Amino acid sequence: MPGESSIPMKHARILRGPYQMSFDITNKCNFRCLHCFNRSGENPVIGRELTDDEVLEFAHDLANLRLFNFCFCGGEPFLRFELMCKVGEILSVSGSLVSFVSNGSLITEEKAKKLLESGVTRGQVSLDGDNPVSYERLRGVKGSFEKAVNAIKILKEAGFKEVDVAFCPTQWNINEVESTFLLCKELGVSGFRVQPLMLLGRGKENAETILPTPLQYRELVKKINYLKEKYLIPGGTNIEWGDPVDHLIRFPTIVEHCSTFAGLKTDGSIQVSPYLPITVGNIRRHKFSEYWDNGLARMWEIPKVKELAGRVVSVKDMGKDYKDIPIVWFDEDIAIDIIDDNLLGGLDERSRTCI
Repeated sequence: MPGESSIPMKHARILRGPYQMSFDITNKCNFRCLHCFNRSGENPVIGRELTDDEVLEFAHDLANLRLFNFCFCGGEPFLRFELMCKVGEILSVSGSLVSFVSNGSLITEEKAKKLLESGVTRGQVSLDGDNPVSYERLRGVKGSFEKAVNAIKILKEAGFKEVDVAFCPTQWNINEVESTFLLCKELGVSGFRVQPLMLLGRGKENAETILPTPLQYRELVKKINYLKEKYLIPGGTNIEWGDPVDHLIRFPTIVEHCSTFAGLKTDGSIQVSPYLPITVGNIRRHKFSEYWDNGLARMWEIPKVKELAGRVVSVKDMGKDYKDIPIVWFDEDIAIDIIDDNLLGGLDERSRTCI
C-alpha cells in the first residue's frame, strides 16, 4: 500500500535501537584531500566536538540498545585513538560489531593490536590508486601511499576480521581501478568499494579538476562488472560499486516508518544523512536512547527531510545550490529536534513497533 513501510511490523518490533550507526568521532584531519565531502579539518562543527566524557556517556547509553554495527568515521578517527579504544570496548562487550574508516597514515602495529583487543575488529583504509603519484595527487601528503598500503598489511597481520579498501575515482586514477583492485587482492583485502565522487565539500570545490567524465564513468562500471565476473571467488576480495544516493531515494519510501540507520556528527547532532543539511536532535540535549524512544526510527517521515531528500536523484544533484537551504558542510544545518519540537507527535502505535 502507498505510504506503508516494506518492513513487516512483526520484524520491526524486535528493533530496540538502530541496526547500524556511524559516528564522526572527530572532524579534525591530518589530510586535506581534494574530494573530501565533509571538508574534514575545515567544516563548521570542528570547534564543537563532544568531549571525551560526553562520548563515553553516549557509548554507555548506546550499549543498552545493543545495535548490530557501529562505525567510527571522521575526519581521521585515529586522532582520538585512545577514545576509540574505550568506546570500542564498551560497545563490543554489549555485542556490537565495531569498525572504523581511516586514511591509514596513523596506524601502527601497536595501535592495531590495542584496537583489536578493545573489540574493534573491522577497518577500512582509503587507497585511490596503484602508485604514489596518483594517490598523493588526491591526498596531498607525500609518503601517504606507502603508509596506506602498510596500514592494510598491519591490520591483516594483526588479525582484523575484515580489512576493506575504499577507492574514489578521479579524472586521473580512474584507469587504475583494476590494478589497484589486484594490489588489494594481493594484500588480502576483504572488500574493495568504489563509488562516484560526491559533489559536496571539497569535492564540490574541486569538481572541475577531479570529476571524471560521463564516458569515464561508463567505462569504469564496465570494468567493475568485468572484475566481478572474473574474480568472484568465495572468500576472495569482493568488489562493489556503491551508490551514495540510493538511501535518499529508498529510505523515504521503503523504510520511512522504521529506519534502521542513524548517524552522529562530532558535535552530537543526529544526522538523517551526511549528505543532507538537516539534523533532528542532539545528544547534548537528550540521550540518544530518548530520541529513539520518541520515534527517531521514523525520522524519514518528517516533511522537511522528505523535501530535502527529494531534491537529490543523482550525484550531480548533490552539488546544486538552493537559495532556501544551507550548503551541506559549508553552512550550518537546519537544526530541528524531534523531542523538543514534538515533530512526530510522541509515541503512537506505529512508532512503538520500532522500539
